[in-house]
Amino acid sequence: MERKENRRRLAIAVLANFVLMLTFAFGIAPRFSDHIRPLYSIGPVDNYHSIAKNIDNGDGYRFTPQTSLTLMREPGYPFFLAGLLRVFDNDHELAIVANIIFTSLAAFLLSSLARSVSAARWVSVAAPLLFMLHPGVILSELRYGVESLFTLLVLVFLWLLLKALCTRRTADYVAAGLALGVASAVRSTALLFPAFLIVHALILKSGWKSLVRAAGRAALVLACALIALSPWIIRNEMLVGKFVPTASVQGIAMQVGEYLCVHAGEKDMDELDLDAAAVRNRLALEQGYRFQGDYYQFFYDPKDELKFSHALGQQVVHEYLQSPALFAKCASENLFNFWFAGKNRAVTIANLCIQLPYLLLALLGVALDFRRMDRPALILLLLFVAYTVAVYAPIHAQARYSMVLVPILSIFAAVPICRLLVSRSERLCSSRSEAARS
Repeated sequence: MERKENRRRLAIAVLANFVLMLTFAFGIAPRFSDHIRPLYSIGPVDNYHSIAKNIDNGDGYRFTPQTSLTLMREPGYPFFLAGLLRVFDNDHELAIVANIIFTSLAAFLLSSLARSVSAARWVSVAAPLLFMLHPGVILSELRYGVESLFTLLVLVFLWLLLKALCTRRTADYVAAGLALGVASAVRSTALLFPAFLIVHALILKSGWKSLVRAAGRAALVLACALIALSPWIIRNEMLVGKFVPTASVQGIAMQVGEYLCVHAGEKDMDELDLDAAAVRNRLALEQGYRFQGDYYQFFYDPKDELKFSHALGQQVVHEYLQSPALFAKCASENLFNFWFAGKNRAVTIANLCIQLPYLLLALLGVALDFRRMDRPALILLLLFVAYTVAVYAPIHAQARYSMVLVPILSIFAAVPICRLLVSRSERLCSSRSEAARS
C-alpha cells in the first residue's frame, strides 16, 4: 500500500517538475540567457547540432559540408537531433523539451533503482526529487548536449545490470550489454565498466568459480555492447581502415587536460581551453594537415583526424612518462575538477556550493544505512561512481561530466534526509497521541 502511494506521489512530483521546467526553460531562462551563457554553456554545444544539420541536409556525418566525414563524436545524439530536424521546424525548442522528458523518465527509473538499494521509507520519492532539482541537471536540460539522454541510458543499463545480478539469467546480461552499447553510442565513457563485474565478485568474497563466471558475464555484456555499436564500428573501419569503437576525440581531451593542468592559475579555465585549441591549430598547421581551424580541427581526410588525435594522445602520454609527478598533479586536480570545476573561479565556487552538500549527504547516507542496504546493489553503484571518476582523472575533467552520477548521489543523499523526516514525523505523531490521551 505504501509503495503504491509513493508511486502516486512520485508521478505528481515528476509532472509538477515537468511543468515547472517548461515554464522555466521557455518563460524565464530566455530573459537571462545572456547572463547564463557566458558562465554555463547552454544552447547548441560541442558541434552536435552542426553534424545533425549536415545529416539532415544529406551531406553525411560531418561538421561542415566541405570537410570530411568525421569520427570525432559518437553518433547517438547527432542522429537524434537530425531526427528532430527532419520532423520539426524548431528543433532547438524540441531538444529542450526532449531533455526534460529524458530527466522525467530517468526520475521514474531512479525511483525503482532506489528501492533496490535502500528499504528506507520515502527514499524512492526523495531521490528522484533531489535529482530533478539539482541545478546542474536543470542546466543540462537547457543544453543541446548529451548529458540528459546519456544519464537516462546509463540508468537503464545499471537497472538492467542489477536485475541480471539478481536473476543470473543470460538473457538479462544480454539486455544489459545491449543497453550499454546504446548508451555508449551517445557517450562512450561507460563502455569498459563490465570489467568491474569481476571486482564486484571479489568484493562480495565469491569463490574462484564465481570469479570465472563473473569474468564470463563481463565478457558477455561487453560483447553485446560492441554488437549494438557494430554499425558504427563497421562504418569507421570502412572509413579509416582501423578499429574505432567509439570516437576519435580522446587525444584532444588528453591535450586539453594536460594544458589546463600545466597552466592552471594563469587564466580562467574557459580562456585556457581556448588557448589549448590555439595550440592544436598551430600544431596541425606545422605538421602540414589540411583542415578548418576551430576549437576542434575539421579535417579534409578522416585518416588525418584520427592520426592527429592519436599523435596528441601519444605526446601527452610521453610527457607523463617523462614526469610522473606531473601526471600525479594533473590526475589529483582532475579529481577536484570532475565535481566542481567551472569556466571561471566564480562558477567553480557556485559548483562547490551545489555539489558539496550532495556529496556529503551521500557519504552520510551510505554510512547510516550501510548495514541495511542491499549489498550487491550498493557495491555496483559505488563501483560505477569510482569507475566514472577514474575514466576522467587521467585525461580531462570538469563539473558537467559528473552529471551522470547525480542520480546515484541522490539515492544516497536521500537516506539521511528521509531519516530526519521520518523521525520528525514519528515525534509529531507521538506528541499528538500523548496530547489526545491527556
